[in-house]
Amino acid sequence: MGSLELSGWFKVLHRAVITLIIITVLLPFYWIGIMSVTPQRYIAGQAIPTMIPREPSLGAYQAILGLIEIESGPGRRAAMMFSRSLFNSIVVAAFSTFFALILGILAAYALSRLDFPGKKASYVLILGSRLLAQITLAVPLFTIFRTFEVLDTYLPLIIMNTSFCMAWVTLIMDNYFDMIDSEMEDAARVDGCTRFGAFWRVLLPMARPGIISVMLISFLFSWGEFLYALLFTSSMSARTMPVVLSMFLGQYAIEYRLLAAGLVLGVLPPVFLALLFQRFIITGLTQGGLKG
Repeated sequence: MGSLELSGWFKVLHRAVITLIIITVLLPFYWIGIMSVTPQRYIAGQAIPTMIPREPSLGAYQAILGLIEIESGPGRRAAMMFSRSLFNSIVVAAFSTFFALILGILAAYALSRLDFPGKKASYVLILGSRLLAQITLAVPLFTIFRTFEVLDTYLPLIIMNTSFCMAWVTLIMDNYFDMIDSEMEDAARVDGCTRFGAFWRVLLPMARPGIISVMLISFLFSWGEFLYALLFTSSMSARTMPVVLSMFLGQYAIEYRLLAAGLVLGVLPPVFLALLFQRFIITGLTQGGLKG
């Protein structure tokens, strides 16, 4: 009887802790959503955040999407650039993810299935590339891109995001390929498939959860990358969403409402993708994170 009582209290405590964690995670999103529909005068200078909307309106969303024009204020220029910055972020993240997947998966296949001189050194170099702080490469890369006159374009952002994401793709997919029995590929090759045919028709379909998980990781990294986007772009034509969001933080004032609306719109694509492919992310990272 005592055991049943203890079990019941433990279950209540467990549910209470889970509920508290969920509230803690969701509360900032709720607060940002409320702030995005609340006039600036009810937000600025408040010691305690507004949790109940007062005179709610969608004016901030209309402003940053270009449906209405802001006459003045520190966030006017950022609001004018926001719609284009979303498009820029989509382009940069999509191309970076695409190239990172191609290069990373091929590199992972080579490390997992092929024997060649310098294999261990290649693995260490790929792993080491992720240990470098981004800021250490900023100055030489800026000089190189300026020499080739590609600053303020998509190209430097795609190159840098691809190089960083490729390392994650390679390391995770190498572990994932190691878990797949090579005998299935050998059987496909006996039936007449080439090495590439066995890779394409047998290995890749079996590695789908891992591929989707690294695809989302690459997209999220490229979507939220800030440092290189700030250093290598200077105009509306190439600046991405994180940089434009920072422009709502003026020197003397902060456009809280516009910033909150931008955050809501900026977080929707990655949240949607994460919810859509949730089971693939968990399966891919769990299996791909373990060797052998």
